[in-house]
Amino acid sequence: MKIYFYLNGKILPIDKPAVQINDIGILRGYAVFDFMRTYNGQIFHWDDHFKRFVDSAKILGLKIPFKKEEILKSINVLLKKNKCQEASLRLVLTGGPTDDGMTYKKPNFAILVEDIYNFPKKSYQKGVKLISSEHQRVLPKSKNNNYIWAIKMQATKKKKGAMEILYTSQGKILEASTSNFFIIKGATLITPKNDILKGITRRVVLRLARKFFRVEEREVDITELESATESFITSTNKMIMPVVKIDDKNIGDGQVGKNTKLLMEEYQKYIDKN
Repeated sequence: MKIYFYLNGKILPIDKPAVQINDIGILRGYAVFDFMRTYNGQIFHWDDHFKRFVDSAKILGLKIPFKKEEILKSINVLLKKNKCQEASLRLVLTGGPTDDGMTYKKPNFAILVEDIYNFPKKSYQKGVKLISSEHQRVLPKSKNNNYIWAIKMQATKKKKGAMEILYTSQGKILEASTSNFFIIKGATLITPKNDILKGITRRVVLRLARKFFRVEEREVDITELESATESFITSTNKMIMPVVKIDDKNIGDGQVGKNTKLLMEEYQKYIDKN
């Protein structure tokens, strides 16, 4: 458990009351965040994560009160204070205190250090199950704090033995609740392009995949799951996670495919190299 966090320029104990209850991020969920992790003490794709954080803030009209270099310096101090080299990091920006529940003036900016959650090896070796749900995130191009539907669906997800919730809308596949989604058809890798949050891991995987496959970023119809031979999800903490079943239907033969394994190996090499 990490015992220090950062708030508005100060390193504070995690149990110290800090944010006012009338913060619009609490009252209305008006906030953005980004989630990243370290490898060997270095933040993986820091520049890309910070740019996405900035872009998310702009979409909501929020201003980050500190410069990029200041934030990076504070992260390094925070890692040392928490005596950890490997960690997950969460940047959070809220609208700040509100008098009327609708307008805001001064944002709150925080950095949280969290333990890295390592998924069971079995999930990568045998693959996982997803359940589908008709839903599209609010302002999907921003990594905002509205995860109401994802949280509401957690009990159903657990009951059905699924790893993730796959969002669909009007017959189209979008993204998973905390991941990007891919299918493979023969030698073609396909992933949704519109109305999603484009992940950093997704970007890396697409770059790596172009050496081996034809790559298509486009609308993906739900019916295409029938002809998909392989599938996987990507995220900062899951990396490349094979998907072998969605709802009650197997993807391909219900086994982790050779192409997914290839990409998993290439992604690990990329991490080791970079």
